[in-house]
Order: sequence, then C-alpha cells, then structure tokens
Amino acid sequence: MSYDAKVFRILIASPSDVTAEREIAVKTIQEWNDLNSPERQIVLLPLRWETHTAPEFGKRPQEVINRQMVDHCDLLIGIFWTRIGSPTGIKESGTLEEIDRVASSGKPVMLYFSKEKKDPDDIDTEQLLKLRNFKRNTYPKALVENYSTQVEFRDKLAKQIEMQLRNLLNDSIEGGSGSIRSDILLEFADAKSGDSIGEKLDLNTEYLTISDFEKIPDYGTETEQERIVKSKDSSLRTYIVSGSRTNKDYYRDLVDYIVADKMFSPVDFWLKNQGALGAKDLYIDIKVESDNDELVLLTYSEFESKKPSRNRGDNIFPSKHLGYEEISIEKVEGKIGEWELSFELNALQPKREICPDEVIYIGSTKPCSLKFSATIYADSLPEPIHHILEIKLDVKVIEVSGLDILNESGSFESQESA
Repeated sequence: MSYDAKVFRILIASPSDVTAEREIAVKTIQEWNDLNSPERQIVLLPLRWETHTAPEFGKRPQEVINRQMVDHCDLLIGIFWTRIGSPTGIKESGTLEEIDRVASSGKPVMLYFSKEKKDPDDIDTEQLLKLRNFKRNTYPKALVENYSTQVEFRDKLAKQIEMQLRNLLNDSIEGGSGSIRSDILLEFADAKSGDSIGEKLDLNTEYLTISDFEKIPDYGTETEQERIVKSKDSSLRTYIVSGSRTNKDYYRDLVDYIVADKMFSPVDFWLKNQGALGAKDLYIDIKVESDNDELVLLTYSEFESKKPSRNRGDNIFPSKHLGYEEISIEKVEGKIGEWELSFELNALQPKREICPDEVIYIGSTKPCSLKFSATIYADSLPEPIHHILEIKLDVKVIEVSGLDILNESGSFESQESA
C-alpha cells in the first residue's frame, strides 16, 4: 500500500579504501527504512556517486558530482581509514570538497575514522599525513566518531542516524523555525479495555462499615490431624503434612477483602505519541495531590495480596502479577493526601498509542478530588512534557453485616463441603 513520506537524502562520501564501510552504510540506511518508513512516513535515501550521477563532457568531474548530488543532500556521512582521496583541482580530494561544501551550507556532517590495523606496506604515507592534518581541523558541525571494526561502525551509525534525524525533522518544519518532538499525550485508560477515557475521570465506590465484625467466627474447627484423616485428596494430605496451618482468621480476612474490593477502584494510564519521532527510555513521574487524609493508593500486587487464604503460609499471589508492570507508589511523608507515582517504558513509536498496564488502585472512606501532575521524560524530548489529570472520587458509605456478606458469598457452605 502506498503512503506519503518525507524524504531525506544522505550522501556517503569516502576515499577508495573503505569500500566495505560504504556498503555497510547503505545497508544500515535501508534497514532503517524497512523498520521505520511505513509508520513514521519518512524515507532515508542513500546517495553515492556510483549510483546518483551521470557523466558530462567538458566539465570538471567533481563539479558534476556537486551539482547532481552533493548540493541536494540533507546529511553527509564521511568515512576514512588511511587515505584522504585524489585531488580535484580545488581541494586535496573529492571527499574533502564534498564535506566542505555540505558543511558550508549549514547541513550536518558525520565523520567516521577507522582505527582498524593495516599492513604498513599498503599504506601511502603522504595520504596518511594529509588525513591526519584533516583530522586536526574537524568541522564544528561534524559529529566525529572512531571505530575499530566494521561491526562497531554499523552499530554506531545506526544509533547516530536516529539522533541526526531529529535535527533534520526540526529543520524541515517551517524552514527550521518549528520544533519537532514526540508530542506525547497522557490520559486515563479503562482498566479492562485499555481504551483512553480522557484527562478527567469520575469514580464511584462504596465504603462498607461492618456492624457485627466481632461476631464473625473463626475459620476451621478441626485439628490438622482430623483434616488429614478426613481428606480424600492425597495432594491435600501431603500439603497439610508439609506444614500448612489453618488460617482461623480467614472469614475476617475475607470480609476485609470484600470491603477493600468495594472501596478501591482500578485506574490505568494511556499514552499516545502524536509526533513524527519515536521516543525511547520514557520515564513518567506523577505527583498526586488531595486534601483527603484517608486517601490510599495501592499497586496491583498490593491489592491482590489482600486476597485471603484458608491456610497460613500460602503464597498464591506473587509480588508481580504476570502481564502487569509494577508501578512505583510512595506516600509523601508529612503531606496530607500526597502521593508520588512513577513508571518507565522502553519505547513509544510515532502515531502509536499504548496502555502499559500500569494499574493502580484508588480508595478512600470519604469523597475527594485528586489532581495528577504528570511529567514525561524521554530521549527524544528537548524538554519534559507536562500533563494535568483529574479524578473526582464519590464514596457511598453503607453499613452491612459481615455475616450476611459471608452467607451471600457462600463461604460458610464451602467450609462444610471441604
């Protein structure tokens, strides 16, 4: 399927002793296109005199190359080893003339110097001396790198093309007066579907006050040996013998969990990169403010750990649930109703949205309003992005019987059938 794309032309300039690196540069650019072009709507076009120039009679060869190719590039990659190149009549080499012409026009130049060993008998000492003089006078706009192997050259080039692309995109907006960035949105997400539900959220919860908590009975009236004898399940017999003890507080723990389940509401986050540049190593820092001293924020694993077990020592809920990242939550010491949240993302591609399963649970015994002041940091952002999110939490207080809760949940019956 066809798509519109912005094209950036990358000139590969070098003497004749780095033929392999020239091919690596072309392949690296093509691989970038294969991975990124359709979704980012950007194409990088490698330019070489072998493929993008045609001979003209009566003209200085380098002048033809300059007019047909050099003057049309957006970025130059220069590669050197032991040679500087052949004179052009104006400069000491065609490569240097191309670099000087591109740098003088204000376009970015990336220079790579090989430190790979070479047989001394194959080195032209005059060429090497000229190259050393050139290295001492590197261009202010040039990104200068050294490499020891062709693999290292490829890895550095792949990373630094992405870095230079930010500048190219920035300069391409309104003649360079614009600003290119990832432009990342942050909103709340539906905890089940992952869909965005906006910057403002209304939550309705219930706070159950238990009228007869002291009347809730202990769980389990049998001794461990009686349970072993009665059990027909050999795995259960083995489990009990291995040291598990009946949790006599199971019913009370279950009521506490049901109260928490009604009081806490899950909240997730949603991000979208609206810009043309991918963002890597994102760090989202959120400050939560409220005047409610009874506000509580929990991670997913903290909430799950409230689920009771009939046997003490069971560890059926690990600290990190499969499929969920663990968000960092801390209460601000000495501050009423203030919490700090943070989480990280590896990357967010342009025009992509993501719900990273950073689930938190919000609960309170009384109504309140929450303000989320979020700051997003990423390697592609010239400065952090700030967002304000808001939650209005409405809490309905209901008095209930703990015994009724247990009867409705069928917990008494399950013990008798165990």
